Amino acid sequence: MKVVVNHQIHLSEFQQTDKVTLIEHLNDRDIYERTLRIPFPYAEKDAADWFVRVAKITEEQGRPCHFAIRGADDAVIGGCGFHDFQSHRAEVGYWLAKPYWGRGIMTAVVKRICQHAFDEFGLLKIVAHVYTLNPASARVLEKCGFVQEGLLRSQYLKDGKLIDAWLFALFE
Repeated sequence: MKVVVNHQIHLSEFQQTDKVTLIEHLNDRDIYERTLRIPFPYAEKDAADWFVRVAKITEEQGRPCHFAIRGADDAVIGGCGFHDFQSHRAEVGYWLAKPYWGRGIMTAVVKRICQHAFDEFGLLKIVAHVYTLNPASARVLEKCGFVQEGLLRSQYLKDGKLIDAWLFALFE
């Protein structure tokens, strides 16, 4: 399955052959500090466990829910996907390798993947949680039409610190 974002970026399912690139990109403290579920350091076992979870969610939903963000050369430069499916909604998550930050790539990806989810999954609402210390991610969501629904104080515990998060939502 291939989802075209623009002439330079497309989405496809992750392949086992992507594991080395995945580990290389995700073994970055800056990505860890800005994401909710990516461990650090990111090791081969983390990638293997993640592939198992992705296969389970794909089976449960009957179609792919997690996608590799690929450049024109087909190399993995990030990832995005959905989890916490309920009858009418799901949560979106995403990450982008650091060399690609600040280029508008993630905004284009989030717009496209959310439209794909509305069309393919019949969702009525997509939510996202963003650490308050990650305003760049909040800007991506706002550019994609998400609205901030609230501030969740002390929502996450990471590295022994309580972290506030914004809750964003996009409606079809």
